Amino acid sequence: MKTVNLFLALMMVTFTANRTFSQTVNISAYLNSLPSIELDKSQTRSYHMITDYYDYGLSGEFRVKTRIAGNLICENDSVQWKDVHSFHSRSLNDEFTESKKVNYMENFKYKQGAEIVESDYFIKNLPEADPLVMNLMWDVLGFDVFAYESWDSLKLNTEFRAINVNLKMELDYGTFENKDTRITWLGITEANNELCAILKYSAMNNPLNLKYGNMLMKGRSHYWGEVYVSLSDKQIEFVNLTEDVLMEVKKEGGSASDIKYTVRYITMSKVD
Repeated sequence: MKTVNLFLALMMVTFTANRTFSQTVNISAYLNSLPSIELDKSQTRSYHMITDYYDYGLSGEFRVKTRIAGNLICENDSVQWKDVHSFHSRSLNDEFTESKKVNYMENFKYKQGAEIVESDYFIKNLPEADPLVMNLMWDVLGFDVFAYESWDSLKLNTEFRAINVNLKMELDYGTFENKDTRITWLGITEANNELCAILKYSAMNNPLNLKYGNMLMKGRSHYWGEVYVSLSDKQIEFVNLTEDVLMEVKKEGGSASDIKYTVRYITMSKVD
């Protein structure tokens, strides 16, 4: 008898909770259109970001993997970095064993977008930075663009061609061009106890021309992923990205070349 009473009590609690949730949150209202809200940039937003690079030969033979990971704090239009580390391994399946702190990134702060888009910004401010570290800042800027630039134009399950995002960027170490950016509002989910819009983005066949030291790299990039944006305060709660890059690599002034491809994975998670 006690077991039956306990079961009935649990059923009542579940029913009450579900009814309360449905009364509090009308899910269908969130599927009609994205809410007209503005991000309060004065609120501090902290994230942990991990970028993994897996390098392969043209036939798929693994060569090396690299991880760049760190924390960033966003407030107003500024981004500040802390505890950035690089990791390396020549084993595909083993954990990263080599780790080194990127000291020049500790407390490095800049204005999002307004400063780093200057073609020589990193040369003047981070002369020792390598492209993998500089990519951290370009990627965070890209996530902001995917989350906010097309917000008012998105309709549920309808692909939007974000023409305004397509541009050629002059980097300190070469050029990269977004050719065909597409964003789709897939639906809603929960992340960090926040109801979020899931925004899928993709950009395919993006030309790149890079120079690192005396090495020249020319090729193309495909990348895609999702941004989870809170429907209550418009803060980014989570981001993932996958990128496939195919490149011809050769020494400056040389004729011999190597074809390689890199697969890149990124997660950016909001933290307290």
